Amino acid sequence: MRRDEYFERLLDIIEELKIEAEDKPIIVEGKKDVESLEKLGVEATYIIIGKTPVYLIADELVRRRIKEVILLTDYDRRGKLLAKAILEEFRHRGIKVNTFYRKMIFIYTNSGIRDIESLFSYINKRLM
Repeated sequence: MRRDEYFERLLDIIEELKIEAEDKPIIVEGKKDVESLEKLGVEATYIIIGKTPVYLIADELVRRRIKEVILLTDYDRRGKLLAKAILEEFRHRGIKVNTFYRKMIFIYTNSGIRDIESLFSYINKRLM
């Protein structure tokens, strides 16, 4: 796939994410991740992990009867460890974790970003 085809596919993925996020919360690491996604037009209920233990977030989701979330942690070591912990904890609680968008964003940016907060600037530079 050519570079411009990858970028077009990335834009398609973002459009799909907008639709999917209408009824599923998105888990991110911080406020800057939310800002980046909102600038891209992704309107969603965001759950910011920050330094909150994963089990407490799972408790809240169970209490609110949320059955599925979209996971968009960063691609660095911490983000990968968080993703693994979330997958394990949430599955034990019966909460489906959608990792599709996290994987596709990484692929279609050609590993060009290390975090979700960089996604808006990555796309914006290529649109200019």
